[in-house]
Amino acid sequence: MTGIIVSVVLSLFIGFLWEWQQAINITGGVGVIMLLLAGVLNGTFVSGVQMRANREIETAEDKESRNKFSSMFFLWGFPFFLTAIALFMIVN
Repeated sequence: MTGIIVSVVLSLFIGFLWEWQQAINITGGVGVIMLLLAGVLNGTFVSGVQMRANREIETAEDKESRNKFSSMFFLWGFPFFLTAIALFMIVN
């Protein structure tokens, strides 16, 4: 819920302060970066062999914190990404 509020308020602030294209670029950039970070922490961009090797040396606490941060980045990044898409549809 906080990610949605922050993304909408930030995009409206940037849109009214500068221009709407900058709001789309900034909110979209933040969204993409956070989604990429979630993917990296989740192990999306590694092969199955590397994933199994990482799981062998990973402790339960490491896995829990990795999953927690991955979920947090996803839940914050997805609203930013959707806000950028919505602004793009409205402006163009």
